[in-house]
Amino acid sequence: MGDDQLITKQQREKLLARLHRHLFWCGERIPDEVELEGKKVPLHEITWQLINKDKLTDEDREHIDHCILVLNKKAKSCETYLEKTDMTLDEAKDVFDETAGLLRAIMDLKDIEELSGPERMKKFREEAEKCKVKDAKGWMQFLEELEE
Repeated sequence: MGDDQLITKQQREKLLARLHRHLFWCGERIPDEVELEGKKVPLHEITWQLINKDKLTDEDREHIDHCILVLNKKAKSCETYLEKTDMTLDEAKDVFDETAGLLRAIMDLKDIEELSGPERMKKFREEAEKCKVKDAKGWMQFLEELEE
């Protein structure tokens, strides 16, 4: 497929379907920085700091709730862009990766509120291990399907 060739309907549908699969976020990286409400936010760093806190303050919880709302809005906007905009496969993969990273951040932020610091880290390590093999196999299959 040429670099300037537009994504096909089938390829677009596969990317969108992958965003809605169970555990889709396995192996996805939270973006280092993301623009939210007109400001560059170090999302990866903020999430990591919150994960490592032993105890969350009320201010932390408010911050997490606000981040989840703003990230949801941005992720939906990215998904709509992926769904409706003509673009190349490389561009579509970039939008997919950004969207998946935002959704991963949302999932992690939701988990932060539910578990204490040590339990949180244990859960994240366990999930990371489960996701490694699944993610590698899934991406290989996904790339093969896109090339068909």
